[in-house]
Amino acid sequence: MDKILVADLPSMDARYSAAFTGWPLVFVRSMEEASAALEVPHYDAIAIGVYFDDSQMFDLVRAIRSHEVHNEVPVLCVRGGPGFAAVTTRTLEIAVQALSADCFVDLLQFQDEKSGDAALRAALQRYVKA
Repeated sequence: MDKILVADLPSMDARYSAAFTGWPLVFVRSMEEASAALEVPHYDAIAIGVYFDDSQMFDLVRAIRSHEVHNEVPVLCVRGGPGFAAVTTRTLEIAVQALSADCFVDLLQFQDEKSGDAALRAALQRYVKA
C-alpha cells in the first residue's frame, strides 16, 4: 500500500480520512503544491475536489494525465459541498469522463456519519489500486 494524494480544501480532510481509512494521505492545497507532490512516485490514487485551488480540478486532471509517472494512477474527482445545480452535476460527470478521470463522486450523496462514510469508502476504494 502506497499513499493517496488529496487535492482539496482543508474543510474536506475529515471526509477523506474517513473514506480512505488505512491509507496514508498527502494533502495539497494549490496547483504548486500538487505539482511538487507529483514529483514523488507511488500513489494508489489521486482525489481532487471540485473546489480545489479556486476550481482548478480540471487543470490538475490534465496535468496528471500528461505526467509520465502518474498518467495511469486512478483519478477520483469529488464534489464535497453544495454550490452546483443538479444539471451542472451531470455536466461535471461528462467533463470528468472526457478528461479520462476514473470517476466523479458527489459526497452530498453520502451522509457525513458512520454508515455514510462506509458507503463512501466502498464507492471510492474500488477505484484505488492496491
